[in-house]
Amino acid sequence: MTAIVGTINRRGVAFAADSAATHTISSKHKITNHANKIFELSKYHPVGIALCGNLDFLGLPWEDIIKMFRSKIKRRGYRTLKEYSEAFFTFVRTSIMSTLQNDQKRNLEIVVNGFLNEIVTLSRKELEEKELEVKDETMFPLFIEKLDYFEDVYKGKEVNEEFSSYTLDKFKAYSNEMVCRLLSPITSNPLCPVDLKDKFVKSLYCIIISQIHVYLVNTELVFWGYGDDEIFPSYYSYVISSAFDDRIKKTLKSQYVVSNDRVACVEPFAQTDVANTVVRGIDADLRMKFYESYNASITMFRDEIVSKLESAGAPEELKEVLIALDMNAYTKTFVDGMDAYIQENYIQKLVDTVAYLSKEDLADMAESLVRMTYLKRRITSEEESVGGPVDVAVITKGDGFVWLKRKHYFEAELNPHFFERSKLI
Repeated sequence: MTAIVGTINRRGVAFAADSAATHTISSKHKITNHANKIFELSKYHPVGIALCGNLDFLGLPWEDIIKMFRSKIKRRGYRTLKEYSEAFFTFVRTSIMSTLQNDQKRNLEIVVNGFLNEIVTLSRKELEEKELEVKDETMFPLFIEKLDYFEDVYKGKEVNEEFSSYTLDKFKAYSNEMVCRLLSPITSNPLCPVDLKDKFVKSLYCIIISQIHVYLVNTELVFWGYGDDEIFPSYYSYVISSAFDDRIKKTLKSQYVVSNDRVACVEPFAQTDVANTVVRGIDADLRMKFYESYNASITMFRDEIVSKLESAGAPEELKEVLIALDMNAYTKTFVDGMDAYIQENYIQKLVDTVAYLSKEDLADMAESLVRMTYLKRRITSEEESVGGPVDVAVITKGDGFVWLKRKHYFEAELNPHFFERSKLI
């Protein structure tokens, strides 16, 4: 896991990231504290990139991909930060994925297996809940029912831009051998419905082309800094999951472009609870518990009044009026009022202050929020998934990308050639 925080105003943008990385080995978690998550996207322009989640892409470290892109574009710049991100993904599709065809197949196989396991698990669970025998005769009808359900749910979802022209026939041609192999233990059963495979493929296709990311550990890539024609900084955050048939499933998760009207932002990524507590003045889970408790309390109060009226022999019409009261509507009024108070007295006041921070203070704030996240994990019973050295970098229009804190896996004084070589990239 990861804690990354970005702070941004008209003076520049700062990012801080911890060094923890969680690896799954034989269904167990291994946490290391040496991962790099902040990089220069160009040696000559004020742009950077941060990443969290899955640190690899089709088995290749994102760190290597970023450095290869940086080497490829050399001194070339782009008018906007958005164009930098588009150029990066074009590079990944054309220069990286083309050499990893087998890895693309394996990536899709994980998705196929994930969907198949979910269908089987849901069907088995439903039979057990109904206390029915789990056998072929009862499982296969549920398989079809679940496949129809998933198709109905996902075919109405917004289509991912990357797959807007990706047809069902193209997907069938690409995945047929794999699907036949993975489904063979099921389709070889004499009781298997003849249309199960087609329904499976169609349902899976609807899931894959949607904006929803499932069955894989996602990567979040955050591009930050300035395009050549931009005088104020911005950031764009993308979520990436599956990558197959020379396509990357990615969605724009969030963005912030500083302008005359939008002057500052504090944005946490990955593990966001501590930073959001500072920004909003209340922990998100605690806030939700307050709202749930309020709804339960006023509902109980209404029911208690109705019970007292029944005991007192009150008219049925009066009781029916009370029972008809929409408690959710009253809760929404409470929630809206609290959210407005939080926005005005916490979020807006913080943003107003951040708008005037110097670049040094932006960096201090970002680093402090990351360290606070680490401290919370350290002193509670939660898994210590945030840790290690904190890397901090600032980008300004005039100075470009500047490291304030940066770890190395080697002693700097023993490797002067590394820094000399870096100047040539």
